[in-house]
Amino acid sequence: MTKRKHKKNQKHHKKKSRKRGFSKNLVFAIVLFLVSAFFVFGAYRYYENLTNSSNHTKVSVENEKSTKELMAKMKKMLEEEKVRVSRDLAKKKEKKKKKEKNKKKKKIKIPKIKVKKTVEKKEIKQNYLSEINDFKKSLKYTKKIINKKKKAVKYKGLPRLAIIIDDVSFLNQVKMMKKIPYKINPSFFPPSKRHPDTVGFSKKFKFAMIHIPLEALNYSHGEADTLLASDSTAVIRKRVLQIKREFPQIKYYNNHTGSKFTSNLSAMRKLLRVMKNQKLHFIDSRTTAATKAGIVSKELHVKLLSRDIFLDNSIKKADIIAQLKRAVKIAKKTGYAIAIGHPHSNTLSVLIHAKPYLKGVRLVYVNQL
Repeated sequence: MTKRKHKKNQKHHKKKSRKRGFSKNLVFAIVLFLVSAFFVFGAYRYYENLTNSSNHTKVSVENEKSTKELMAKMKKMLEEEKVRVSRDLAKKKEKKKKKEKNKKKKKIKIPKIKVKKTVEKKEIKQNYLSEINDFKKSLKYTKKIINKKKKAVKYKGLPRLAIIIDDVSFLNQVKMMKKIPYKINPSFFPPSKRHPDTVGFSKKFKFAMIHIPLEALNYSHGEADTLLASDSTAVIRKRVLQIKREFPQIKYYNNHTGSKFTSNLSAMRKLLRVMKNQKLHFIDSRTTAATKAGIVSKELHVKLLSRDIFLDNSIKKADIIAQLKRAVKIAKKTGYAIAIGHPHSNTLSVLIHAKPYLKGVRLVYVNQL
Protein backbone atom coordinates (compact mmCIF):
# COMPACT_ATOMS: atom_id res chain seq x y z
CA MET A 1 0.00 0.00 0.00
CA THR A 2 2.81 2.27 0.78
CA LYS A 3 4.42 1.73 -2.65
CA ARG A 4 1.17 2.49 -4.40
CA LYS A 5 0.66 5.63 -2.34
CA HIS A 6 4.19 6.67 -3.05
CA LYS A 7 3.68 6.25 -6.80
CA LYS A 8 0.46 8.24 -6.65
CA ASN A 9 2.18 11.00 -4.75
CA GLN A 10 4.95 11.11 -7.34
CA LYS A 11 2.42 11.30 -10.18
CA HIS A 12 0.54 14.06 -8.37
CA HIS A 13 3.76 16.06 -7.83
CA LYS A 14 4.65 15.67 -11.52
CA LYS A 15 1.23 17.01 -12.57
CA LYS A 16 1.56 20.00 -10.23
CA SER A 17 5.04 20.78 -11.51
CA ARG A 18 3.75 20.56 -15.09
CA LYS A 19 0.92 22.96 -14.26
CA ARG A 20 3.27 25.41 -12.59
CA GLY A 21 5.66 25.28 -15.57
CA PHE A 22 2.78 25.85 -17.95
CA SER A 23 1.50 28.77 -15.92
CA LYS A 24 4.96 30.33 -15.76
CA ASN A 25 5.36 29.95 -19.52
CA LEU A 26 1.93 31.46 -20.04
CA VAL A 27 2.72 34.48 -17.86
CA PHE A 28 6.04 34.95 -19.62
CA ALA A 29 4.37 34.80 -23.01
CA ILE A 30 1.74 37.28 -21.96
CA VAL A 31 4.37 39.65 -20.58
CA LEU A 32 6.43 39.29 -23.75
CA PHE A 33 3.31 39.95 -25.87
CA LEU A 34 2.45 43.00 -23.85
CA VAL A 35 6.00 44.37 -24.07
CA SER A 36 6.18 43.77 -27.80
CA ALA A 37 2.71 45.27 -28.21
CA PHE A 38 3.81 48.28 -26.21
CA PHE A 39 6.83 48.80 -28.47
CA VAL A 40 4.74 48.28 -31.58
CA PHE A 41 2.11 50.72 -30.35
CA GLY A 42 4.81 53.22 -29.45
CA ALA A 43 6.38 52.88 -32.85
CA TYR A 44 2.95 53.34 -34.50
CA ARG A 45 2.27 56.43 -32.44
CA TYR A 46 5.66 57.84 -33.30
CA TYR A 47 5.05 57.21 -37.00
CA GLU A 48 1.59 58.65 -36.75
CA ASN A 49 2.92 61.78 -35.07
CA LEU A 50 5.48 62.15 -37.82
CA THR A 51 2.84 61.79 -40.53
CA ASN A 52 0.48 64.06 -38.65
CA SER A 53 3.13 66.71 -38.33
CA SER A 54 3.81 66.58 -42.09
CA ASN A 55 0.10 66.61 -42.85
CA HIS A 56 -0.33 69.42 -40.39
CA THR A 57 2.24 71.47 -42.24
CA LYS A 58 0.44 70.72 -45.52
CA VAL A 59 -2.93 71.51 -43.97
CA SER A 60 -1.59 74.71 -42.50
CA VAL A 61 -0.31 75.76 -45.94
CA GLU A 62 -3.63 74.85 -47.51
CA ASN A 63 -5.45 76.62 -44.70
CA GLU A 64 -3.37 79.73 -45.32
CA LYS A 65 -4.25 79.58 -49.02
CA SER A 66 -7.93 79.00 -48.30
CA THR A 67 -8.02 81.85 -45.79
CA LYS A 68 -6.45 84.16 -48.38
CA GLU A 69 -9.02 83.04 -50.92
CA LEU A 70 -11.80 83.51 -48.41
CA MET A 71 -10.56 86.98 -47.59
CA ALA A 72 -10.45 87.85 -51.27
CA LYS A 73 -13.96 86.49 -51.74
CA MET A 74 -15.17 88.42 -48.73
CA LYS A 75 -13.64 91.59 -50.13
CA LYS A 76 -15.39 90.98 -53.45
CA MET A 77 -18.65 90.25 -51.64
CA LEU A 78 -18.31 93.46 -49.64
CA GLU A 79 -17.55 95.48 -52.78
CA GLU A 80 -20.51 93.92 -54.63
CA GLU A 81 -22.74 94.56 -51.64
CA LYS A 82 -21.61 98.19 -51.54
CA VAL A 83 -22.37 98.53 -55.28
CA ARG A 84 -25.77 96.87 -54.84
CA VAL A 85 -26.63 99.08 -51.87
CA SER A 86 -25.57 102.19 -53.81
CA ARG A 87 -27.69 101.07 -56.80
CA ASP A 88 -30.68 100.43 -54.55
CA LEU A 89 -30.28 103.85 -53.01
CA ALA A 90 -30.00 105.43 -56.47
CA LYS A 91 -33.12 103.57 -57.62
CA LYS A 92 -35.04 104.68 -54.53
CA LYS A 93 -33.98 108.27 -55.15
CA GLU A 94 -35.08 108.00 -58.81
CA LYS A 95 -38.43 106.53 -57.75
CA LYS A 96 -38.93 109.36 -55.29
CA LYS A 97 -38.06 111.91 -57.98
CA LYS A 98 -40.45 110.25 -60.45
CA LYS A 99 -43.23 110.22 -57.85
CA GLU A 100 -42.63 113.89 -57.13
CA LYS A 101 -42.62 114.65 -60.87
CA ASN A 102 -45.80 112.64 -61.40
CA LYS A 103 -47.47 114.46 -58.54
CA LYS A 104 -46.45 117.77 -60.06
CA LYS A 105 -47.59 116.61 -63.52
CA LYS A 106 -50.94 115.47 -62.15
CA LYS A 107 -51.43 118.82 -60.53
CA ILE A 108 -50.51 120.59 -63.78
CA LYS A 109 -52.41 118.20 -66.07
CA ILE A 110 -55.86 118.91 -64.66
CA PRO A 111 -56.18 122.38 -66.18
CA LYS A 112 -54.44 121.22 -69.38
CA ILE A 113 -57.01 118.48 -69.95
CA LYS A 114 -59.81 120.98 -69.46
CA VAL A 115 -58.21 123.30 -72.00
CA LYS A 116 -57.83 120.42 -74.49
CA LYS A 117 -61.48 119.48 -74.10
CA THR A 118 -62.60 123.04 -74.71
CA VAL A 119 -60.29 123.27 -77.74
CA GLU A 120 -61.73 120.01 -79.12
CA LYS A 121 -65.28 121.32 -78.64
CA LYS A 122 -64.32 124.53 -80.43
CA GLU A 123 -62.72 122.48 -83.23
CA ILE A 124 -65.88 120.39 -83.58
CA LYS A 125 -68.11 123.47 -83.66
CA GLN A 126 -65.83 125.14 -86.20
CA ASN A 127 -65.73 121.94 -88.21
CA TYR A 128 -69.52 121.76 -88.40
CA LEU A 129 -69.66 125.43 -89.42
CA SER A 130 -66.72 125.00 -91.80
CA GLU A 131 -68.57 125.40 -95.10
CA ILE A 132 -70.63 128.33 -93.80
CA ASN A 133 -67.57 130.12 -92.40
CA ASP A 134 -65.62 129.35 -95.56
CA PHE A 135 -68.39 130.88 -97.68
CA LYS A 136 -68.58 134.01 -95.50
CA LYS A 137 -64.80 134.49 -95.61
CA SER A 138 -64.69 133.87 -99.36
CA LEU A 139 -66.94 136.89 -99.92
CA LYS A 140 -64.03 139.13 -98.85
CA TYR A 141 -61.94 137.82 -101.75
CA THR A 142 -64.57 138.13 -104.51
CA LYS A 143 -65.14 141.46 -106.23
CA LYS A 144 -68.69 140.59 -107.17
CA ILE A 145 -71.10 138.38 -105.27
CA ILE A 146 -72.50 135.89 -107.75
CA ASN A 147 -75.93 134.70 -106.68
CA LYS A 148 -77.42 132.72 -109.51
CA LYS A 149 -81.13 132.39 -108.97
CA LYS A 150 -82.65 129.17 -110.17
CA LYS A 151 -85.25 129.65 -112.85
CA ALA A 152 -88.78 128.44 -112.24
CA VAL A 153 -89.27 125.19 -114.16
CA LYS A 154 -92.38 123.20 -114.94
CA TYR A 155 -92.25 119.74 -113.43
CA LYS A 156 -94.48 116.75 -112.96
CA GLY A 157 -95.38 115.32 -109.58
CA LEU A 158 -94.16 116.60 -106.26
CA PRO A 159 -91.07 118.83 -106.14
CA ARG A 160 -88.01 117.04 -104.78
CA LEU A 161 -85.86 118.08 -101.84
CA ALA A 162 -82.48 116.49 -101.07
CA ILE A 163 -81.08 117.22 -97.61
CA ILE A 164 -77.33 116.58 -97.24
CA ILE A 165 -75.74 116.34 -93.79
CA ASP A 166 -72.02 117.12 -94.07
CA ASP A 167 -69.14 116.20 -91.73
CA VAL A 168 -70.64 112.92 -90.48
CA SER A 169 -67.90 111.29 -88.41
CA PHE A 170 -69.11 109.77 -85.14
CA LEU A 171 -71.48 107.08 -83.88
CA ASN A 172 -73.78 109.41 -81.91
CA GLN A 173 -74.41 111.38 -85.13
CA VAL A 174 -75.21 108.18 -87.02
CA LYS A 175 -77.66 107.11 -84.30
CA MET A 176 -79.48 110.44 -84.43
CA MET A 177 -79.61 110.42 -88.24
CA LYS A 178 -81.11 106.93 -88.24
CA LYS A 179 -84.10 108.40 -86.35
CA ILE A 180 -84.94 110.78 -89.22
CA PRO A 181 -88.07 109.21 -90.78
CA TYR A 182 -87.38 110.04 -94.45
CA LYS A 183 -84.57 109.95 -97.01
CA ILE A 184 -81.45 111.79 -95.93
CA ASN A 185 -78.01 112.10 -97.58
CA PRO A 186 -75.18 111.65 -95.03
CA SER A 187 -71.80 112.86 -96.34
CA PHE A 188 -68.88 111.12 -94.61
CA PHE A 189 -65.32 112.31 -94.16
CA PRO A 190 -62.68 109.93 -95.52
CA PRO A 191 -61.18 108.04 -92.53
CA SER A 192 -58.41 109.73 -90.56
CA LYS A 193 -56.98 109.74 -87.01
CA ARG A 194 -59.66 112.23 -85.98
CA HIS A 195 -62.51 110.03 -87.31
CA PRO A 196 -61.28 106.49 -88.17
CA ASP A 197 -64.66 104.70 -88.39
CA THR A 198 -66.41 106.51 -91.23
CA VAL A 199 -66.16 103.57 -93.68
CA GLY A 200 -68.12 101.31 -91.31
CA PHE A 201 -70.66 104.05 -90.50
CA SER A 202 -71.36 104.69 -94.19
CA LYS A 203 -72.52 101.07 -94.61
CA LYS A 204 -75.37 101.66 -92.14
CA PHE A 205 -77.20 103.79 -94.75
CA LYS A 206 -78.85 102.81 -98.04
CA PHE A 207 -77.33 105.90 -99.65
CA ALA A 208 -74.28 107.90 -98.61
CA MET A 209 -71.85 110.49 -99.96
CA ILE A 210 -68.18 111.44 -99.56
CA HIS A 211 -67.30 114.81 -98.02
CA ILE A 212 -63.97 115.41 -99.78
CA PRO A 213 -61.74 118.06 -98.14
CA LEU A 214 -60.57 120.81 -100.52
CA GLU A 215 -58.33 123.80 -99.80
CA ALA A 216 -59.95 126.88 -98.24
CA LEU A 217 -58.89 130.51 -98.52
CA ASN A 218 -58.72 130.96 -94.77
CA TYR A 219 -59.48 128.01 -92.51
CA SER A 220 -57.25 126.89 -89.61
CA HIS A 221 -58.73 123.43 -88.92
CA GLY A 222 -58.07 121.64 -92.19
CA GLU A 223 -58.69 117.92 -92.58
CA ALA A 224 -55.98 115.34 -93.22
CA ASP A 225 -55.00 114.91 -96.90
CA THR A 226 -56.87 118.02 -98.01
CA LEU A 227 -56.46 118.53 -101.75
CA LEU A 228 -54.71 121.79 -102.59
CA ALA A 229 -55.33 124.03 -105.59
CA SER A 230 -51.64 123.64 -106.48
CA ASP A 231 -51.75 119.81 -106.51
CA SER A 232 -50.93 118.01 -109.73
CA THR A 233 -53.35 115.73 -111.58
CA ALA A 234 -51.35 112.72 -110.32
CA VAL A 235 -51.79 113.77 -106.67
CA ILE A 236 -55.51 114.41 -107.16
CA ARG A 237 -56.00 111.08 -108.96
CA LYS A 238 -54.12 109.19 -106.22
CA ARG A 239 -56.30 110.74 -103.50
CA VAL A 240 -59.57 110.14 -105.36
CA LEU A 241 -58.62 106.50 -106.09
CA GLN A 242 -57.72 105.96 -102.43
CA ILE A 243 -61.14 107.23 -101.31
CA LYS A 244 -62.84 105.14 -104.01
CA ARG A 245 -61.10 102.00 -102.71
CA GLU A 246 -62.26 102.79 -99.17
CA PHE A 247 -65.86 103.54 -100.25
CA PRO A 248 -66.37 101.49 -103.46
CA GLN A 249 -70.19 101.74 -103.31
CA ILE A 250 -70.29 105.57 -103.08
CA LYS A 251 -70.47 107.59 -106.32
CA TYR A 252 -71.39 111.11 -105.15
CA TYR A 253 -68.85 113.54 -103.62
CA ASN A 254 -69.35 117.06 -102.27
CA ASN A 255 -66.64 119.41 -101.07
CA HIS A 256 -65.65 120.13 -97.48
CA THR A 257 -64.59 123.83 -97.39
CA GLY A 258 -62.78 124.41 -100.75
CA SER A 259 -63.24 128.15 -101.35
CA LYS A 260 -59.69 128.39 -102.74
CA PHE A 261 -59.79 125.11 -104.68
CA THR A 262 -63.22 125.48 -106.30
CA SER A 263 -62.49 129.09 -107.32
CA ASN A 264 -59.37 127.90 -109.17
CA LEU A 265 -60.21 126.98 -112.76
CA SER A 266 -57.17 124.74 -113.30
CA ALA A 267 -57.70 122.82 -110.04
CA MET A 268 -61.38 122.17 -110.83
CA ARG A 269 -60.51 120.95 -114.33
CA LYS A 270 -58.07 118.41 -112.85
CA LEU A 271 -60.54 117.21 -110.19
CA LEU A 272 -63.61 116.91 -112.44
CA ARG A 273 -61.63 115.15 -115.20
CA VAL A 274 -60.40 112.56 -112.69
CA MET A 275 -63.92 112.13 -111.30
CA LYS A 276 -65.44 111.79 -114.75
CA ASN A 277 -62.91 109.10 -115.68
CA GLN A 278 -63.75 107.23 -112.47
CA LYS A 279 -67.52 107.62 -113.08
CA LEU A 280 -67.93 109.71 -109.94
CA HIS A 281 -70.23 112.73 -109.53
CA PHE A 282 -69.39 116.09 -107.95
CA ILE A 283 -71.89 118.18 -105.99
CA ASP A 284 -70.76 121.75 -105.39
CA SER A 285 -71.27 122.81 -101.76
CA ARG A 286 -70.75 126.37 -103.03
CA THR A 287 -68.35 127.51 -100.33
CA THR A 288 -67.43 130.46 -102.51
CA ALA A 289 -69.44 132.75 -104.76
CA ALA A 290 -66.55 132.55 -107.26
CA THR A 291 -66.82 128.79 -107.80
CA LYS A 292 -65.68 127.51 -111.21
CA ALA A 293 -67.54 124.19 -110.92
CA GLY A 294 -70.27 125.34 -113.33
CA ILE A 295 -67.81 126.47 -116.02
CA VAL A 296 -65.78 123.24 -115.89
CA SER A 297 -68.85 120.98 -115.83
CA LYS A 298 -70.04 122.58 -119.09
CA GLU A 299 -66.60 122.16 -120.67
CA LEU A 300 -66.53 118.47 -119.74
CA HIS A 301 -70.26 117.91 -120.47
CA VAL A 302 -70.83 116.71 -116.92
CA LYS A 303 -74.05 117.20 -114.98
CA LEU A 304 -73.50 119.42 -111.95
CA LEU A 305 -75.62 119.70 -108.81
CA SER A 306 -75.10 122.62 -106.40
CA ARG A 307 -76.27 123.63 -102.94
CA ASP A 308 -79.25 125.97 -102.81
CA ILE A 309 -79.30 126.72 -99.09
CA PHE A 310 -77.53 126.08 -95.78
CA LEU A 311 -79.91 124.91 -93.06
CA ASP A 312 -77.86 125.86 -90.02
CA ASN A 313 -76.22 129.27 -90.58
CA SER A 314 -77.52 129.72 -87.06
CA ILE A 315 -77.80 126.76 -84.67
CA LYS A 316 -81.01 128.04 -83.07
CA LYS A 317 -83.91 125.68 -83.77
CA ALA A 318 -86.21 128.49 -84.93
CA ASP A 319 -83.61 129.64 -87.49
CA ILE A 320 -83.07 126.08 -88.74
CA ILE A 321 -86.83 125.66 -89.22
CA ALA A 322 -86.96 128.98 -91.14
CA GLN A 323 -84.15 127.81 -93.47
CA LEU A 324 -85.90 124.48 -94.01
CA LYS A 325 -89.08 126.32 -95.04
CA ARG A 326 -87.03 128.39 -97.51
CA ALA A 327 -85.60 125.18 -99.02
CA VAL A 328 -89.16 123.87 -99.50
CA LYS A 329 -90.16 127.10 -101.27
CA ILE A 330 -87.16 126.86 -103.63
CA ALA A 331 -88.04 123.25 -104.42
CA LYS A 332 -91.63 124.18 -105.20
CA LYS A 333 -90.52 127.00 -107.56
CA THR A 334 -87.79 125.16 -109.47
CA GLY A 335 -88.79 121.52 -109.17
CA TYR A 336 -85.98 120.52 -106.82
CA ALA A 337 -83.61 121.93 -104.19
CA ILE A 338 -80.51 120.86 -102.28
CA ALA A 339 -80.17 121.90 -98.64
CA ILE A 340 -76.97 121.26 -96.68
CA GLY A 341 -76.89 120.94 -92.91
CA HIS A 342 -74.40 119.71 -90.31
CA PRO A 343 -74.69 117.15 -87.51
CA HIS A 344 -75.47 119.62 -84.71
CA SER A 345 -77.89 118.10 -82.22
CA ASN A 346 -80.33 120.98 -82.89
CA THR A 347 -80.18 120.48 -86.68
CA LEU A 348 -80.78 116.73 -86.40
CA SER A 349 -83.55 117.06 -83.80
CA VAL A 350 -85.34 119.61 -86.06
CA LEU A 351 -85.09 117.17 -88.99
CA ILE A 352 -86.40 114.25 -86.88
CA HIS A 353 -89.58 116.26 -86.20
CA ALA A 354 -89.73 118.17 -89.52
CA LYS A 355 -92.72 116.46 -91.21
CA PRO A 356 -95.07 119.45 -90.64
CA TYR A 357 -92.64 121.70 -92.57
CA LEU A 358 -92.11 119.29 -95.49
CA LYS A 359 -95.66 119.18 -96.85
CA GLY A 360 -95.88 119.34 -100.65
CA VAL A 361 -92.32 118.04 -101.32
CA ARG A 362 -90.76 114.61 -101.76
CA LEU A 363 -87.54 113.88 -99.85
CA VAL A 364 -85.04 112.13 -102.13
CA TYR A 365 -81.44 111.00 -102.46
CA VAL A 366 -79.24 113.24 -104.66
CA ASN A 367 -79.04 110.53 -107.36
CA GLN A 368 -82.82 110.96 -107.83
CA LEU A 369 -82.53 114.65 -108.80
